[in-house]
Amino acid sequence: MSMIRNLLDAISSNLISGNAYYLILKSAFVTVIITGIAWLISFLLGGLLSYFMCYRKRLLSGLTGGICFFLRSAPVPLLILFFYYVLWKKAHSGSVLIAGGALGCWGAGHFAEIISHSIRNAQRRQDEAVTARLGHLFYSIAFPQAIEESWFSIKRLTIHLLQWTVTAGYIGVNDLSNVMERIGQRTSYPFFSIFFSLLFYLFLTVLIEIVFRLLAKHFSPGEVEG
Repeated sequence: MSMIRNLLDAISSNLISGNAYYLILKSAFVTVIITGIAWLISFLLGGLLSYFMCYRKRLLSGLTGGICFFLRSAPVPLLILFFYYVLWKKAHSGSVLIAGGALGCWGAGHFAEIISHSIRNAQRRQDEAVTARLGHLFYSIAFPQAIEESWFSIKRLTIHLLQWTVTAGYIGVNDLSNVMERIGQRTSYPFFSIFFSLLFYLFLTVLIEIVFRLLAKHFSPGEVEG
């Protein structure tokens, strides 16, 4: 009975008392928003970078490749701090937007590498005439095919973007992990707070897996990867 009583006390202290449920729901929404912003920037900026990385002129493709290498190699916490204190601080942008933007730039480097690698492999399998036309048909043919062939890698990148949202607390963003850490310190139940956060991230990861599987069935009914 004491074990059950302690569990109920932990639930009440961490999830209910002091309007904890409201803070948790609000911080969970912030985490989802950061992930959404990061994924959108990763897709748009990464798609643009991948185009120039596959460009026939080596100077432009090499320069873009260097930018891509920097973005995907930079540690996410340092990238978020760099954006916050150097790039966007003077623009008075919200911390959520800064965290999502910095994380999205990191993701863009990886997304561009995934797409460009797939397209380059496709170019090696084509003759020279088809390869020359890929520059004009990049977004209509080459890009969609590269996404389809790299479906598992893109899904894995999406999950990584979700996981790296825990670094948003470095710049004072009240994401779920940050809020649960403070609640755990207040209630002296750190294990419960950590466990609850893990369950939340596991739930969103499963949700991402389901969404990507459904999308894969919709666009490629005969081939579902990962």
